[in-house]
Amino acid sequence: MSILSNIFWAFKRQNYPSIEDFNNEVKDYQKRILKDKASWDPEKIVIDAPEIDVCYEAWIRGKENISTNETLLESEKDPFHQDNSENGMFQVELCATLKAANGTNFTALDLLHQLQNQVSNKELGDHLFFEGLTPQSPGEQKQDKPLYYMYCGS
Repeated sequence: MSILSNIFWAFKRQNYPSIEDFNNEVKDYQKRILKDKASWDPEKIVIDAPEIDVCYEAWIRGKENISTNETLLESEKDPFHQDNSENGMFQVELCATLKAANGTNFTALDLLHQLQNQVSNKELGDHLFFEGLTPQSPGEQKQDKPLYYMYCGS
């Protein structure tokens, strides 16, 4: 079961400090794409947990692009070796720990807002269209935190 797979969003290289401004942009984007079928419910609880891990792929210039709430999931010894570089960028898999703004659960708006801001300093290439989060098996989770994989398409 995917989370927010019915919501359309194109990630931007922009941080949104104001959740209200972000909500307005998402609402407008839904109307532009889906017209009368738009169904954005920003207050809907989509994950009933106070903290989650979300893994995703991105292109970064180096370790300085890894946020404090992220870990690198590379199995290679040195993912930043020049042999792994393409135009000065390195494709990596990251896992970010997100905390619900209300301390209890994630609403659709809170989750999408955090995801947007999380990837705002990353290059997603042509895979910038949000396609939802898929829960991962309990065996892959760290501690008791739910683990999700974020899918993006082109």
